[in-house]
Order: sequence, then C-alpha cells, then structure tokens
Amino acid sequence: MRYIPVTLCFLLCLSASPAAAREREAPKEENCRLAIEAGFEQLRRIPPDVTPRDDEDRRKLLADMEQLVETNRRAGGSECRTWTQMMGKAFNQ
Repeated sequence: MRYIPVTLCFLLCLSASPAAAREREAPKEENCRLAIEAGFEQLRRIPPDVTPRDDEDRRKLLADMEQLVETNRRAGGSECRTWTQMMGKAFNQ
C-alpha cells in the first residue's frame, strides 16, 4: 500500500492520543481504547473527494485495523498494545 493523505490524517489523530502518553505517564487502558475508537472514527470520516485509489487504500487500512483490534480483544490483549500495533501498521504500510 502506498502512503496517502488518508493515512496522514489517521496518524495525526492517533499520535495525539492517548492523553497520558503526552503527560509522560504510563497510558491507561481506557485512554488507549478511546484512542483506537478515535482513529476508527477519523478513518470513517475521510472526505469523499479523495481519489478512488485513496478510498480503496482507506477501506483496506480500516479493515486491517478493525481485524487487528478484534483479534486482540478476543484474545484479551491490552488496548495499549493494540494501539501501539495500530501505530506501527499505519507508519509501516
């Protein structure tokens, strides 16, 4: 997948959360869960004026992220670890 503006928007949203990370505290699970949900919301609200290729990339990224979260939650994984994995996936796509 190529780097697209959609991803930049997603990364900006995620990098601003969770708030505890900015305060140099260990992030709390609830903050990480909220960051995950905010990232999904940003990906879902991308303006429709993107190119068809960008929209396809956005949909694939969203599906990949949703699968990652679902798998980790089903396994009882940490929300903060999931958030970290999402950031890594977004940066390395």
